[in-house]
Amino acid sequence: MERSLFKPFLSIVIVMILSIFALAFTTGVELDFLPGVKMALPDEVGGWVGNELRFCHNAEACDRNYAHNGVYVSELDIPDICPDCGEMLYNMSRAESEQLPEDTEFLKSAYTNDAGTRIFTSVVLSGTARDSIHRPQRCLKGQGNTLDGEYTLDVPIEGREPLKVRVIKTSRIYQGPEGQVTYYGYYAYWFVGQDRETPYHLGRMFWLAWDRVVRSRANRWAYIAVSGTREETGNDYESDVIDFIESVYPYLLTETMRAKVYHDS
Repeated sequence: MERSLFKPFLSIVIVMILSIFALAFTTGVELDFLPGVKMALPDEVGGWVGNELRFCHNAEACDRNYAHNGVYVSELDIPDICPDCGEMLYNMSRAESEQLPEDTEFLKSAYTNDAGTRIFTSVVLSGTARDSIHRPQRCLKGQGNTLDGEYTLDVPIEGREPLKVRVIKTSRIYQGPEGQVTYYGYYAYWFVGQDRETPYHLGRMFWLAWDRVVRSRANRWAYIAVSGTREETGNDYESDVIDFIESVYPYLLTETMRAKVYHDS
């Protein structure tokens, strides 16, 4: 078997073995609900001004065919109340709420800088169920996106080694007033456990199984995503991704996780 194929194959085998052990020895596993991230986003950071999003779940009045794109909190007269129908607003869309376990926590916000560049960011914190967090590729495809490429980006963080972030280039065709329009986007993400980080879904699954088997502990993992628009060619968007993540990263971590990642650098 070629070396390029051997590594992912070996990773899958290891994950399968650990998963089998985890299923066989779940008795005595302690649920540790202390996450590695804070479920709060700063209002302003590093030249980026945030505007948190809320979503109406009223299928009859506001969210027919799951088309509701959210409401900015700063534009609400009454916090958490839909200005159109008067019902409660939520931190996640109706589609996300129906697909994810009830104890999944969610945050979404849009950040804009002085140049007018807008970046959307979200934090998903898993609950007790394992399916609180999915592979990003699965969700992006389900939303009608084409995946045009994927790679790992190093984001420099002062005081520690660079943070590795996985980036997916996407494209999607919309029907506009004058015909079809292609939207080119990017989606950058990484996962944070109580005391671990990884840009890889398989890496998260490995550590999830490892902690259950070796440490007899089940942790809550967070999934942090940053997305926006890009040109059809080139990687100019990377400068905005790096600038934003470099600025917001220290605000996301709990003190325990901060001590871990900065101490190990």
